[in-house]
Amino acid sequence: MPDTEAKLDAVLAKMDELLAAKDEQESKLNAILMKLESLEKSQKKTAQDVDELKDSYKLLDHGVTEVKSALAEKANRKEIDALNKKIEDLENRSKRNNVVIWGLKEGAEKDCSSVEEFLEEELFSKHMGLDNIEVMRAHRTKINQAAASATAPQSRPIHVYLLRYPDKGRILKAAANTLKDNPFCDSQIFISDDVSKSVRSERAKLRKDHLKQLKEREGVQFAFIPWSVPAQILYKEIDSEGLKSFKIRHK
Repeated sequence: MPDTEAKLDAVLAKMDELLAAKDEQESKLNAILMKLESLEKSQKKTAQDVDELKDSYKLLDHGVTEVKSALAEKANRKEIDALNKKIEDLENRSKRNNVVIWGLKEGAEKDCSSVEEFLEEELFSKHMGLDNIEVMRAHRTKINQAAASATAPQSRPIHVYLLRYPDKGRILKAAANTLKDNPFCDSQIFISDDVSKSVRSERAKLRKDHLKQLKEREGVQFAFIPWSVPAQILYKEIDSEGLKSFKIRHK
């Protein structure tokens, strides 16, 4: 019996040792599983962070693309604006010797051999007292009735190309002095310089929005819109010498 008990004790001791080893292994395994679980969570978090970073880069890339597109569009607008200004400048230069006659009734020139002869002899010489005005070309042009002369809305304006540039100034000055309340061929006519649509629009805006206010400003002696390019208001202050200029500022 003693031998049997000794053997049984040895077996129990061995089992305790194995159980202790098993518990230790399970503890280590649980630690490993916890680390794996933590690592898995960390990987998921890292993957989520990577996805968010990718989305951020996409947004940033889209923003950069939009900025580049806006800059390119702005550059193109600047190029287009610069080109339009050059075209407008060429247009105004080509009209440097031109005047436009508004309100002259249709057919008034029918008794002369040409419109040019009619203007030189009947209008400029006899009616306005201007000699030696030579007209190279003259013709009527179509116009939107909304923009036609209020005095003769059905009459097409006559565009006149003069041989000499100084004659343009003579005609405009004489027109201001002789044509008001002085009908020509039963028409109350008006003569202006020939400029681009943009300049005409700016002059109209100056006349509507600024000329009256400038005339009424304290210390301003007089103000007027000259026949010049670009469109501007010239004014004289009482206590200053010379004329000052006011122009519309463009952004």
